[in-house]
Amino acid sequence: HGCLRKMASRSARSGITLHRILISTLFLSFLSGAWFFLIFHLKYSKLVTQDVNGWLPEYDSDTDIIAKNDKGNTFDLVEESADHSFIRGSSIDRSEDVERSDYEDESSDKDDSDVDQEIKDLQNNFEIETTTTTTSTTTTTTTTTTSTTTSEAPQLAQPNTTIEKNRLYCMVPYIWSPRFLHSYHAIHATWGKRCHIIRFFIDPIIGDSQVGYYNMTLASDTLAAAKNANLTLPNDVVVLHDMQRPWHSCEESDDEDKTCRNIWEKIWRAWVYVVTGKGGSTPAGSDVMVGANISEWFVKVDADTFLFPENLSRYVKARNWSYNDHHYFGHVLHHRVKDRGVPIVAGAAVFFSRATLLAAADSFQKMPMGNGNEEDDGTCGDAFTSTEEVVTAICLKEHSNIIAEPTIDSQGREEISLIEVDDIIVYNRTAMGEWWYWEGKKRFPCHDTGDCLSDLPLAFHGYKDSKFLLGLEKEFYGSVMKGEKDDSLAKRNDNKLAAFNWLNFDRTYNYFERVRAAMRVAAKEEESGSNIEIAKKLPVQGKNRLYCMVPFILAPKSMPSYEAIRNSWGKHCDTLKFFVDPIVKDDEGRFIDLRRSQNGTKMTLPKDVVVVYHIHRPWHTCESKKEGNCRNIWEKVWRSWLWIDDNGESDSSEWFVKIDADSYLFPENVKKYVVDNNMSPDDHHYFGHKLRHTEDRNLPPIVAGSAVFFSRATVKGAAAIFREFKYEEQNMSVRKCMDAHTSSEETLTALCLKQHLGIDAAHALDDLGDELIAVSPIEDSLLWNRTVDGEWWYWKNKPKTDPTTGREVHNCCGDFPIAFHGYKDPMWFYKLEDELYGMDDLPGISDKWKKYKWHNLNETKKYFDRIMRARNARV
Repeated sequence: HGCLRKMASRSARSGITLHRILISTLFLSFLSGAWFFLIFHLKYSKLVTQDVNGWLPEYDSDTDIIAKNDKGNTFDLVEESADHSFIRGSSIDRSEDVERSDYEDESSDKDDSDVDQEIKDLQNNFEIETTTTTTSTTTTTTTTTTSTTTSEAPQLAQPNTTIEKNRLYCMVPYIWSPRFLHSYHAIHATWGKRCHIIRFFIDPIIGDSQVGYYNMTLASDTLAAAKNANLTLPNDVVVLHDMQRPWHSCEESDDEDKTCRNIWEKIWRAWVYVVTGKGGSTPAGSDVMVGANISEWFVKVDADTFLFPENLSRYVKARNWSYNDHHYFGHVLHHRVKDRGVPIVAGAAVFFSRATLLAAADSFQKMPMGNGNEEDDGTCGDAFTSTEEVVTAICLKEHSNIIAEPTIDSQGREEISLIEVDDIIVYNRTAMGEWWYWEGKKRFPCHDTGDCLSDLPLAFHGYKDSKFLLGLEKEFYGSVMKGEKDDSLAKRNDNKLAAFNWLNFDRTYNYFERVRAAMRVAAKEEESGSNIEIAKKLPVQGKNRLYCMVPFILAPKSMPSYEAIRNSWGKHCDTLKFFVDPIVKDDEGRFIDLRRSQNGTKMTLPKDVVVVYHIHRPWHTCESKKEGNCRNIWEKVWRSWLWIDDNGESDSSEWFVKIDADSYLFPENVKKYVVDNNMSPDDHHYFGHKLRHTEDRNLPPIVAGSAVFFSRATVKGAAAIFREFKYEEQNMSVRKCMDAHTSSEETLTALCLKQHLGIDAAHALDDLGDELIAVSPIEDSLLWNRTVDGEWWYWKNKPKTDPTTGREVHNCCGDFPIAFHGYKDPMWFYKLEDELYGMDDLPGISDKWKKYKWHNLNETKKYFDRIMRARNARV
C-alpha cells in the first residue's frame, strides 16, 4: 500500500494513469508471491528442535487427581472442584518426603545431556540428519549453537501395500513449545516407532514467552518462527488451523506461559482430520495417511504415556473383536456417572475401532459449535473444557449408543495403568476407600492384594519426565529385556537388572519380569505362526466342562428327585454326582450307617452317588426330635468340595456348581456366561445369585445356595482351606471360617473365600442387569416387584440401577437363565424340561406332570417364549 501511494503521487506529476499503476502492481505482487512460496516451501520442510530442559506435555484432567490414603500420603492425581476446574497436585508423598530423583542410585542419575545421548542411541528407527536451513539451499551439515539443534524432519510414512489386520494409528495431542520438544524425540525413540502411523496434533500457536509466539496459519509467522526462534515443524506434525481457543493466553493460569486447558477442541478436530483430512495440514502439504481405512484401530494417547502398540493387536485378537464393530475402550472410570450419566475412558490411552472412529467423527461434525469460553454442559457439543474424556463418552452414547468397555483381563487386572507403575502396584482398595479411581468398578481380588496390572499391558501413564520413557524402553525392549551389559542401569546389591531403582522395587521388578516373560511367549508364538496365548488364555467353549455337585439325602422319599434330576437338567452336565451322608435309609425304613461298612456291602449304591464318610453330624437325628432332617449342611458342603479335590476330580472340569436338589439348572447357559464374561477357570471365580442382607450383620455378601459356582482354581483354593479344618463339636458360629454345626453354608463359604483368598461373591446378571438365577420358582419370581414388595431380605442392599447404563437392575429374568430354585415336587423338572427342550415319555416315570399348570400362566409362557427366541437366534 505504501508503494502504491508513492507511485500514485509520482504519476500525478508524470501523467502516468492509475490504470497502468494497478497493472504494474499486480505483476509485482505475482512475482513476490512466487518468490515467497519458494522460500516458504524450503524452510517449512525443515525440522528445528530445541535442546531444552524439561517438558510438560498435555495431561488428561479426569485421571490426574490429588487424593490421600488413610495414612495421609498424597497421591499424584487430580481432584475436580465444584466449578469444574482441576487442581494439579505435587508428586506423591511417599511418607518419607522422597522425590523420584531421590530414590534413584547415584549411578543411575542422569543430566539432560545423558538423556539426549540415550535418545540418540535409541533412535535406530528414527534417523535424523542434522542440517543447516537457508533460504535457497539445503545442505547436509552440522550446526552447533548454545540452545538449539536443527535436524531434518522424518519423511511421512507411505501407505503400506501389505494389508495388516490390526494396524494402529497413534494420535498424540501436543503443544509445540521448546520446553515440550524433548518428549517428542523420546516418543519417537521408544514406543512411537512401533505404531503403524503416528501423528502429533498441535495448536496453530507454537513457541513460548521467551522465543515468542507464532501462528502457523500465517505464512509470515512461519518464516519468523524459523528465523527468530529456530522453530520449524517435522512432517508428522499436523497443525489444526481451525482451532478457536489458544493454549497460551489464560489469564487465570499459574503457568509461566499461561497454558490453557482447551484439550477437547483439539481432540475432536484431530479425529475429524484423521477421517476427512480437513481442518489441518502437515508441513509436507498433502497427508496421504488420512481416511478411516488407513488403520483398523486408533488410539488417542497422551505424551506422558508409554504405549505397547503390539499388545493392542494381541488384545483384540484374544477377544475376537472386529474393527468393523463398535469398540470404545481403555481404562474405564465411573466417577462421572453421577453428574454426566456415562462411564468414561481415561485420557491416558483411548482406543477406537474403525467403526467407532467413523461414528465419532460424524457426531463431532454434526454437534453444535460452542460460543467462546463456555464450559461443557453435559451434552455433545464443542466447548471450552479440559474434560475431553467426558464429552467423548457423551457424544458416542448420544450419537451411536456406544458405551466404554474396560480393558481388564480375566482376573480383573487393568491393561492400562493411570499412575506410574511403581506407585499403583501397591494400591489397595479396602485401605484407600472408594475414591474416584475405584468408584463403581466391579470388585476383583487383586484390588485388595495389589499387583492389579495385566501381564500384557497396553499402556503406562504419568511419566512427565521423558527419561522414564527411555527407562521403560530398556525394561521391555532394550538392555534389561535382552539381558545385555549396560552401565547406565541401576546398581543394586541383589544383582537385579533395572533401568531405575523403582519405588516399591521388589513388587515392581517382579511385575516387570512377568511382563517380559509374557511378551517373549507372545512374540515367539507369533513368529511360529501359532495362536497367541495371552498369559492366561480366554476360555474356549468346548473346554468349559461343568461338574454338578448335588448335596443329597439317600432315602426312599428323595429318590423321585434323584430320577428327575438325572432325566432332566442333570443329563446336560458333563459330570453329575450326588453327595450323600453316610447314614442312608433303605426301603424298609431302616437307617444304615455306611461308615461301618465303607465298601457298601449292605446297600448297592448308584455309580453317581458319593458317600461323604467323614461327616460327624448325622442328618437323621436332632436333639429337638428323635428323627428328622437335621440342618447340618455346612459340614456336608465343605467336605464334599474337599472330596472332589482329594480324589483328583478338581482337574476333571473347568467349572463346578454346588446345586440344591430342588433347583433346575441350565448347564449350557453356564458355559455361555463364562465365555461372554471372559472368565478363565484358572482364575478365582465365585458367582451366583448374590444376596447382600448379610452386610447388615458385618458379614460379606453371599451367593444363594440354590446354585453356587466355583472355577477350578477356586475349588482347589477352597479345598486347601477346608483341609485345615478340625471337627468343632460345639461350635455353632458363622463368624469364623471353620467347621460348625450350622445350616449357614452360604455365609461360611463366602467368609472363608473372602478371608483366605480375597474372593468376593460375584452376581450373575446379564448385560442388561437382569437376574440369571431365580431363588424361587420362576412363575413367582416373574411377579416380584421391588417397589410393591418393599426392601425385604431379597432386595436388601442391592443397587437399584446399573452404574453404567442407569437402567433398573435385578429384574427377573434374563433370556439365558442359569437356574430356577424351589421345586420341592420333582415332577416340575419334567414340566420345565418339556417346556424348554421337549421331552419324550420315560418308562416307569409318572406322567402326572403333564397336568401341572403354571399359576402365573401368561407371564410364564411369555418368558419361556423369550428364552426360546433368544436360544434360536443364538444358534
